[in-house]
Amino acid sequence: MIQACSHLVISAESVENMKAFFSTLFSVSPHFSNSEFCEFVLPSRFRIAFFKPIGKAAQFFSLPKERSQVSYGVTVKNVEQTYQKALEMKLNLSGPPKDHPWGEKSFLVIDVENNRWEITQSPSEDGLLVDIK
Repeated sequence: MIQACSHLVISAESVENMKAFFSTLFSVSPHFSNSEFCEFVLPSRFRIAFFKPIGKAAQFFSLPKERSQVSYGVTVKNVEQTYQKALEMKLNLSGPPKDHPWGEKSFLVIDVENNRWEITQSPSEDGLLVDIK
């Protein structure tokens, strides 16, 4: 039986570029970083890592230029502030944060390696979606 979703690992052509993107947009520092692997531990203890697939890992991971099949969701305390930072970084954005009927507010951003991110602000204090029934 599954206990939790604990981490996300994303292949990257440039770990340094992805580290700079993630560190700058979300104002976080990596827990560990080198030229081939960088991992962030979020306040919820969920881990997000970027790595360059080389050696045996290259048999299991690819670096497609088009990455539109997936969107990674990140919850922030202040979606408007994060949106302004993304504008300053000149990132490709879907538009200003939008209110959703389930209580969240979000916008989409494409990072420096064409990954899609949904940046969300949740109505709950812990950042997780609550059942609004």
